[in-house]
Amino acid sequence: MTTPSTAEGPGPREGLITGLLGAAIVAAFFLILDVISGIPLQTPSILGQVLLMRDTAPVIDLAVMPAVAAYTVVHMIAFTVFGLFLTGMVRLSETSSVARYAVLQLLVVFLFAFYALLAVASEVTRGFFPLWGVLAANVCAATAMSVYLWKRHPRFRYALKRTPLGAGEAR
Repeated sequence: MTTPSTAEGPGPREGLITGLLGAAIVAAFFLILDVISGIPLQTPSILGQVLLMRDTAPVIDLAVMPAVAAYTVVHMIAFTVFGLFLTGMVRLSETSSVARYAVLQLLVVFLFAFYALLAVASEVTRGFFPLWGVLAANVCAATAMSVYLWKRHPRFRYALKRTPLGAGEAR
């Protein structure tokens, strides 16, 4: 019997799905917050204006569609790259206890990396995106990506049960 992780080989499809799943969850999370605040698509508009168009005084009371489109593309690419990397690390983790520990560290870094980018990017982004919102969106995305990979990698689950994180391989 083959497992999902060995049946598909090292193809990028699983990493692509993992990344796009995370991207969709973060986008949906902020879309909900934007709708509640009365300005749908405000988040990608501000991020696109500030991070990509380098606008120091972004329009905040309506969505600037070119900024939304540009940020959406960058957002999807970034999450796709992360999904491919995370999936590769999970596959490696099926046989390496050190890689299993690295997966945990990778997810922790993921939770805070975007907030760190916002903190150094602009005063504008710091005011619009409080830590709780970024962390909540990222926790939701990390959880969904982890559950997806957890279900698809029984050898990873077995390896975690067999050998604690960071410990030497059981013989």
